[in-house]
Amino acid sequence: MEEKKKNFLIQNGVDVEAGIENTMDFETYNEILLDFCESFPQEVNKFNEYKNAGDMVNYEIIVHALKSNCRTLGFNEMGEMFYAHEQASKQNDINYVNTHYEELINAVKKTYNILNTYKGL
Repeated sequence: MEEKKKNFLIQNGVDVEAGIENTMDFETYNEILLDFCESFPQEVNKFNEYKNAGDMVNYEIIVHALKSNCRTLGFNEMGEMFYAHEQASKQNDINYVNTHYEELINAVKKTYNILNTYKGL
């Protein structure tokens, strides 16, 4: 089962080896990833609310945390997108956030689908 899960993630662009290295072993990685699966929708709702309210301070906090989680777990592309939004929100660049928001949401949906499928393996 472990190999099946690893292969699924690798096929979907996740740097599983880095994630395992960051979390000590596959068992720990799997546990943290499953926790992330559960919390991801609530975190997305939070940053959506902050974005809609123009609250760049709290938007920065949530995208920073998501960036860190994604990078730790090997979702590097998603982590880089959150990083770009973190940097923009630090500069109160609402224009960047709004302009690139749909791109971020599409990547979030893709990542969420990967996470949901992973949970079912």
